[in-house]
Amino acid sequence: MKLSVVIPCYNVEKFVQKCANSILVQKGFDCELIFVNDGSKDNTLHVLENLVVKDNRIKVINQENQGLSGARNTGIENAKGDYIMFVDADDWLEPNAFELISKNFNKEDLFCFSYNRVFEKKSVPRDLKINGVYEAAFIQRRMVGLIGEELRDPSQADSLVTAWGKIYKTEIIKKNEISFLDTKMIGTEDALFNIQYLEFVNKVNVLNVSLYNYFKVNNGSLTNLYKPYLFQQWKTLYQKTSEIISNKNIDFQKALSNRIALSIIGLGLNETFSDLPFYAKIKKISVIFHDPIYIKAYQNLEMKYFPIHWKLFFSLAKSKNALGVLSLSYVMNFLIKK
Repeated sequence: MKLSVVIPCYNVEKFVQKCANSILVQKGFDCELIFVNDGSKDNTLHVLENLVVKDNRIKVINQENQGLSGARNTGIENAKGDYIMFVDADDWLEPNAFELISKNFNKEDLFCFSYNRVFEKKSVPRDLKINGVYEAAFIQRRMVGLIGEELRDPSQADSLVTAWGKIYKTEIIKKNEISFLDTKMIGTEDALFNIQYLEFVNKVNVLNVSLYNYFKVNNGSLTNLYKPYLFQQWKTLYQKTSEIISNKNIDFQKALSNRIALSIIGLGLNETFSDLPFYAKIKKISVIFHDPIYIKAYQNLEMKYFPIHWKLFFSLAKSKNALGVLSLSYVMNFLIKK
């Protein structure tokens, strides 16, 4: 069994060597490394060319800038492995990642593993709250959104949706023509890709061990801190998700509604990164609260599951208190960085 590791690269000359080394030392899979240089303006291509000389498992594709989605799609097109794994070029794997995965991997259609969120001053393991083999429908619903008791920890809403931290079956992706949509359209390409992919999956294996390091400090990578059009992008994401789950059971509909309600966490944090005046940020959040899909989502949101601090936050959101939500978003931002 061969594993294709796809690594999109954009202005990552300071990080990509560490990323590559963390994969090249792995034992447990026969793998190829596909680095897609997505129009980098620094010395990323030079670093990649040096890597090619040192290891014949490495392939470098140079293209004009197409964004993260375009780079990943190029990697998929060129993948020769039975399975595909995505790694961001400023992230890295734990030394024993492949060894542990190979011991637990039974050629499921999708294999997921956990990760560390690496900040400037700390590293925080992500507890996925689930471990073992699950029906694909359950994992797909979890990726759509949280329901019931799961709402006790709203931070879990996006814990599973990343494209990295997973091993996909190449045949399923290519046969069903699954690809990453432009980030500029939906704000986050990972969630929709996974929800689409899970339409064609039977079993999912989840290993709740942090084997991937997600570096959240590099502001010059393929993602940036402030996203001015995030609200409209996420509305498009919700619409496309709704189309996929239109024939699913009521749990899926609840999950999507809850995702919309909980997304004010990300939207609030996003505004804390903006250079706009404080009053302008309040106005932007107020616009969100008066949007029909958010009004409906908060009407349906079950508050009883939330711990007291989240009850306060979502009570403010439900009452359309933009000032309160923005203020608490600044507090969250401070606590995250601390």
